[in-house]
Amino acid sequence: MNTYIPSKDEFQKAIKEAVEQAVVQHLPEIISKATRKEYYTIEETCELLDVTRRHLQYLRDSGQISFVQNGRKIYFKAEDLDRFFASNYITAEVRS
Repeated sequence: MNTYIPSKDEFQKAIKEAVEQAVVQHLPEIISKATRKEYYTIEETCELLDVTRRHLQYLRDSGQISFVQNGRKIYFKAEDLDRFFASNYITAEVRS
C-alpha cells in the first residue's frame, strides 16, 4: 500500500482552497445573522412579513408564529420568523 504525503506547498494550497470555499459558502449567512436584530416589534414584523396587524394577531393566536410577551409589549424572535418562512416555503413544480 502506497501512502501519499503532499509537499508543504500542496498542503498550503489545499488548506487555502478549503478556507476560501468555506468563507464563500458561510460568510453571507454569518454577516446577515450578526447584523440583524434578534427581536422585532409588532410593527417591524408586520413590515417584514408584509401583513396587517390583524393577520399577525391571527398567526400568533393560531400558533403559527411564536412570540415573547413582556407585559403589554410583544416581540418576535428573528429565528422564529425564519422558521415561519421556511415552513411555508413552496417549491415550484417543473413543467415540461
